[in-house]
Amino acid sequence: MRVTIDHGEPQYLDREAQELLDPHHHRASLHVGDQFVVDPGQVLENIAMAMERLDLDTSTPVSIEEDVATLEELVAVVDHFDRGAELVAHTLNTAARVMNARYPAELVRHPLPPDCDLRRLFHADVDERSQDTARALFNQRLARLSDVRDTEIAVDLDELTSQQRIEVFMAIFFLYGTKVGALQNRTGIR
Repeated sequence: MRVTIDHGEPQYLDREAQELLDPHHHRASLHVGDQFVVDPGQVLENIAMAMERLDLDTSTPVSIEEDVATLEELVAVVDHFDRGAELVAHTLNTAARVMNARYPAELVRHPLPPDCDLRRLFHADVDERSQDTARALFNQRLARLSDVRDTEIAVDLDELTSQQRIEVFMAIFFLYGTKVGALQNRTGIR
């Protein structure tokens, strides 16, 4: 691909830059010299695709870092773009959308119990406050019929550090996987 920048000589883009500019490609970030370029919208799309894929096959191992979004991308979304609340709201709403489309509503709305501890289940590296916030937000969203807005989520994330906000996102993602597995076991859907 050839582009002209600032009326200068044509510049040829490498494969990674072409992928980032391609609206049909999943690439969400790119290093250009010492600059890091991120498409936050693509990060959110990649999260939704991974959640849908997980619902279709819960036995597929999913690594957030390798399959969903890199830590560098998440830090950019949360810190540099200040879109942590949007990240969490998007993940919650995607979880509800995917589960409500496939499983009985009464089972989807049933809350995860307080003893659903990701540190015990998956040896997840998440602090207690982040996990409790994630579980509370997850249960609140599943009890609702409508999507949550990022402005609603922002209140719950205000006192958390950037790292804790990322942990909340990751915890919600793993709570979703846990809930989908339980729903599939309960309903016999595979």
